[in-house]
Formats: sequence, structure tokens, C-alpha cells
Amino acid sequence: MINRRVTPNQTATYLSYNPSTSGFDLKQSILYQLPDPALFGRGPYPVFVWTPGTWEAYFDPLSLEFVSEMAHRGFLAASVQYSNSGMTQNCTSYTQRAQGVYDATRSSSAVGTLCALSGANCAKGIVTAGISQGGMLAVLARNYAPQVRAAYALSVGDLSGGAPNLTACMDKQHTAIPADRLTVVTGQSDPFFGTQTNVQNVSGYACPDGSTQCWSPTGSGAGWYLVQDYEVTDGNADHCYIDVGGCNDKFDPHWFPPAVSNWSLSPNLDWLATLGTKRVFSQTGQ
Repeated sequence: MINRRVTPNQTATYLSYNPSTSGFDLKQSILYQLPDPALFGRGPYPVFVWTPGTWEAYFDPLSLEFVSEMAHRGFLAASVQYSNSGMTQNCTSYTQRAQGVYDATRSSSAVGTLCALSGANCAKGIVTAGISQGGMLAVLARNYAPQVRAAYALSVGDLSGGAPNLTACMDKQHTAIPADRLTVVTGQSDPFFGTQTNVQNVSGYACPDGSTQCWSPTGSGAGWYLVQDYEVTDGNADHCYIDVGGCNDKFDPHWFPPAVSNWSLSPNLDWLATLGTKRVFSQTGQ
């Protein structure tokens, strides 16, 4: 077993989208961690960006887990604070906030700030992940940063038939990330997004009705997974299917490392760390 040496977390600030002014002038924080140079060399490194969900802090246990896991896969791994206190968002607010984080043409965006760090080499690629609202931003990232190579989105959908309807921004034809570089994982009992239509529309891949997973025919390993209630410890694959008993950072052992199901954390981060170009996975998901 490789001994993981923990490198210190560092911080930076950037100018995010500000709902109060409709400008990109809201000072927000970035927490980041560099890989262990003994394992990955002195860098600079490719970049990973995590965006947390509604009301979640950029330094909460879930955010820190993603940062640590991706730093241990050789990335300068960052968690980004943004305006995430509004429960209900529409396409306008999603695209504005995604631009605030990912606009590669603006040096003061989160991506602009991260790519300017001496330890970062965004030309090697950026990969993104997020949950709920943060997952939406992760999917939209390449609309604003062409360096984004792959995205892993948890608990997302397009709310087709719901309110607000997000089909005009979240459906695949509106997002620049290639379908074979995008993985979407949502719980079947998610009250917002827990339908096959939701995950199909966002991912761009359709499979027969009743499917619980659907993978790219290119073999990249991109696609979608609809987590079933029987697969999670508490029997309820809800909006926080990764937790046991609600949104509480009590991570489900079937999701948390070393779990290896197709919907578990490690296989999806392993895929993300290849910049979305391959995946070793089971067709049955187990």
C-alpha cells in the first residue's frame, strides 16, 4: 500500500458572479492542495475543480474529500466557493455562476486564478466535479473554459417538466463538454432529478426504458448511472445518496472508498483522472 503523504491545504481568492450587482465582483475563496512531489514530480500539474452543492461550504468534509482524493491522483485539486445559498436557480443564474467560476478569458475568475498558480498547468487539462447546484456548474464548465477535458456530476438533471425547467441550459445540446467525457450519477429517489429522462437529457446518452446505467459506445466510460434504493445503506437513493440518513456528510460505505461499484467515488475519480478517456467498469455496476 502506498503511504499517502498529506500536503498542506492552501488558499486563494477570486472574483465570482455577484447576484447583488450582476457583476463579477464578489470576492470568494478557493482552497487547494498540491500533489505529493515525491510521487508526481515537482509539477506543474493538471487542475481539478470541485464546486459544492446548495448551502455547502467549500471546506466541508465532502469538499475536502474530493480535494484530497484528486491531489492523490496527481492534480492540483481545488474547491471553489461561490454564491450557492439560493435553493431554486434557473438557467440564467446557473450560467452566470458557471461563468464566474470558469471563465478562462478573465484572469480574476476561479479558473484564471488557479491557472496562474505556479503549480498549475491548465494546458495539461482541467477536470471538474460537483454535486447538486455545484454539479450543474461542473457540467457547464467547458462552455467557459476550453481546457476542461472531463466532468463528473452528482445529483443533477434538467428538471424536464418541472419548475424551473432547465432544459435550455442543461440538456446536452447546450453544453460544450463532449458526451463521451461526461459522467452523471443521480439517485432514483432524488425528488428533483431521479428519473431516467433527467440523466439522459443531461448526459446525451439514451438507453432502453428501465435502464439503471448507460455507457458511451465509444468505450470512454462516460454516461450515466441511476443509483437504486437497494444499493444504498439506508434504502433511499435520494438527492444525497452518497450519505446515510440525509445530507449530513455521513458517507455511505457503498459510495466511499474503497467501494468499487460504478456509482462509487473511487471508480469515477479514477476515470476523471484519466481526463475522461477510459474506464474500467462492470456492465452490471457491481
